[in-house]
Amino acid sequence: MIGPTLRRRTSGFLLALVLAMGGVGAPWAARTAAAADASIVFAAVDILKQQHHAAPDPVRLLAAAAEGLRQALSQAGIAAPPAALLAGAEAAAREEFQRYFDRAAVVAYGRLSEVQLQYAAAAAAAASLDDSHTAFLLPEQWAEVQRELSHQASFIGIGIRLLNRGGRFYVMNVFPGTPAARAGLRDLDRVVAVDGQSTEGMALQEVSRRIRGPQGMPVEVVVRRPGEPAPLVFTISREPIRVPAVDARVVEGQTGYVHLHHLGSGATVQFRRALQDLQARGMRALVLDLRGNGGGLVGETVSVASALLPAGLPVMHRENRLRRVADRTRGGPLLSTELPLVVLVDEATASGGEVVAAAMREHRRAPLVGVRTAGALMASLYFPLPGGTAIEVAVERVTTGRGTVVEKVGLAPDVQVELTPDDLERGVDAQLERALEELRQRVRAPALAPAA
Repeated sequence: MIGPTLRRRTSGFLLALVLAMGGVGAPWAARTAAAADASIVFAAVDILKQQHHAAPDPVRLLAAAAEGLRQALSQAGIAAPPAALLAGAEAAAREEFQRYFDRAAVVAYGRLSEVQLQYAAAAAAAASLDDSHTAFLLPEQWAEVQRELSHQASFIGIGIRLLNRGGRFYVMNVFPGTPAARAGLRDLDRVVAVDGQSTEGMALQEVSRRIRGPQGMPVEVVVRRPGEPAPLVFTISREPIRVPAVDARVVEGQTGYVHLHHLGSGATVQFRRALQDLQARGMRALVLDLRGNGGGLVGETVSVASALLPAGLPVMHRENRLRRVADRTRGGPLLSTELPLVVLVDEATASGGEVVAAAMREHRRAPLVGVRTAGALMASLYFPLPGGTAIEVAVERVTTGRGTVVEKVGLAPDVQVELTPDDLERGVDAQLERALEELRQRVRAPALAPAA
């Protein structure tokens, strides 16, 4: 107890000296009595070194972690020297990083805790690999992932997905069976205020954060709805939300519509059930909506593609340090391959969602309508770290069935259709409308009449 207490008192004096001098010489020359705790950082670096598909250099990871420390100090208004590590060997680099971390903990005392410094350093090490599926997770983020992986609720909220267009926030999906659905929120409602606070000038993450909150606590959501002269006010109690994999219905005549929200556990069962139900209702064409689908499990991704394609076709290739695997469709399609099909994609279609979309196009099953996808395609695993944190690591490179690289590139649609603010203000989903038009052109029978 004596050591830490003495170190903290000294660090407070040194921090004051830094602020008074506007420099860094004396504080950064000082040495702490005991090493600060950097266990999260070292554990993250070890896992990245051992598990990441690119076999990264641990010295570079430690250098990135040190730079993350420097940036965290700078953002807190604390001057710090350059964070470049000079050591070439891993053991020496670890010692050099520890010394830098010790000094950072000294000068940051009272502004940033050792835990916060570790978070910044570990996040920077992960981010330095610059791929879509490697990231450091804070305790609350890791807890949310664990809930999803264990099939529990994903978050506490009301059950909507928002889209930002020109600083305006539109409800793109009201998930069935959720508080938002029961309250009467609709797709394409525009959220203008949350709990009395206007959403103007907010970022999308801030709007989502305000809508989420403690279970059972109400949130007031004000929306503008096309055709309504005045704003509508909804007071909705927050609940644990488990996003369903599938939302299916008939949208026009005998055209089926399936929105596949994710590819998590059980997605294939829900997907096949929806297709069978639509078949029983006389479906003659299908829109598969992959907008907002951020992917999920490898097995579910292949199984969903298998429901729409002949058996034996390559869906994707996965490659790690030791092997390359081709995942192929199996079992045969649930639907006739002659049934007209169009796939909707957007900038939030990612990972497994991109795999399914690419498979439909590469095997000439369906065109893609919408905008370029996220370009976030890797296979990853999660590894727990000390302090309730975790790290997601891209353990495999993934390409499409035909070997196309999607990571950082995305899939360009066959038919480019933007969702413009003007369309959304009128309550028009222009992407869905274009998909239906594409299907009308592909149906050999007379054009499908709109439902009454």
